[in-house]
Formats: sequence, structure tokens, C-alpha cells
Amino acid sequence: MKRVVITGASSGLGAALAHSFYEHGYNVLLIGRNEERLKKIAATCEGDWMCADVAKSTALVYDVTERFGKFDVWVNNAGMAEFDLVTDQSTEVMEETMRVNAVAPMLLSRDVARVLEPEGVIVNICSQAAKVPTPKSAVYAGSKAALLQFSNALRLELKPRGIHVMTVNPGPIATPFFDRADKSGTYAESVQRIMLDPKRLADAIVRGSRKRKREINAPWWMNVGANVYAICPTMFEKLAKRGFEKK
Repeated sequence: MKRVVITGASSGLGAALAHSFYEHGYNVLLIGRNEERLKKIAATCEGDWMCADVAKSTALVYDVTERFGKFDVWVNNAGMAEFDLVTDQSTEVMEETMRVNAVAPMLLSRDVARVLEPEGVIVNICSQAAKVPTPKSAVYAGSKAALLQFSNALRLELKPRGIHVMTVNPGPIATPFFDRADKSGTYAESVQRIMLDPKRLADAIVRGSRKRKREINAPWWMNVGANVYAICPTMFEKLAKRGFEKK
């Protein structure tokens, strides 16, 4: 049975991924900071769990292999944000955002690539914000853009070894992510009708990893906008002005 390791697995998309991979026949290892929630989720998918902070665990991949053995898929899902104007953000929040969303998954991807065998898969959860930045998400968008381009380059480096790197670029997801990211609740409320269902997205990620897809973009129409933005950014910013101001 194949094993998948999922970071940020104590809630939201991570928890949904645990159930989706389990339903597709994987042995699941959950990594997160909340021991109580990890235990509950692990119990529902007959999985293992491990308490760790990805931003502080410098030997996480080594610890995983020592305790649980080899794995076939590694999902870097842990992430955070605080939506605010750059001039109003603290140094601590900016550094934490970059460390959790970019530096940690980069280091983990490096360590995973060193031990992963051919046919293995690394999944990095990025964001549509990596392609279309908006006001009050400058640091978050920057962190996810860094991870996206890192993953694209890593995919090319690991291809000769038979290891695949897949990126996932979702729009807003109906998860507790917004409890911290959007403390006012105004943004979450304004995009509620277009929020992605975490279980449906998780199912798509599992299918994509099995098919070794290059990337998954959801919802599809948001990625169409990202493609237009890449070609005509000035025009897009004018046309999408109202959408940019939702935060």
C-alpha cells in the first residue's frame, strides 16, 4: 500500500486530503501542530499522525522516515496568511508568512527529493494568488509565487529521476484558513458563493497526483483570468478593479 504524508493536516484542506487519499487506498500520515485534532482525523482514516511545526522542524523528513519508513507522496499543504496592507503588517507576520508558505515547503521538498524513489510525487499547495496578486495580500501572494516558481523549476530537475512535482493553485476554499487570514470576516463573506468545497478539491488533487498532472487550477474560470492577467495585466487590473477590492 502506498503511503502519503500531508502537512497542515489537522484541519481544512489537509483533513480533506487525508480522507480522500485514504478512500483511494493510501496509507496516510498526518502532520500538524494540533495533537487533539490530528488524533481524531487519523482515527477516521486509519492513519498515523505526528505533531510538528513545519516552520521549525529542520529534520522533519528524516524523522518521518525513521519512525514510519518510506513514503510515495508528500503534500506540502501547511500555509497561513493575514490579509492587510503592507504598511500595516508587522515584521513578525511578514517573516512568518514567508517561512511557512515558501521557505518551509522549499526545504521539505529538497529533503523529500533526496529520499523519494522513482515514481514518487511531491505536491505543493500554492494559490491563484501566486498568479494574480491583489491588495492586502502582497506578502501572501509573494510567498505563494515563490513556491510556485520553485516547484516549476524543481519539476524539471527531478524529471530525469522519475520524481514528479505537481502544484495546486486554488482560489478561496471553505476552511478555517480565513479565521486568521480575514479577521474582519468581510472578505470571506464577499467570496462565500465562489468558495471551493475542500473535499471536492482534495479528490481532484488525489486524482491529479495519480495521473502526474503538471498543475491543478480551481476554479477553472479563475485560472482563465490569471492567464489573461499574464498577457494584459494593465487591462485586467482595470476590468477586475471591483474584485481586487474585496479584501
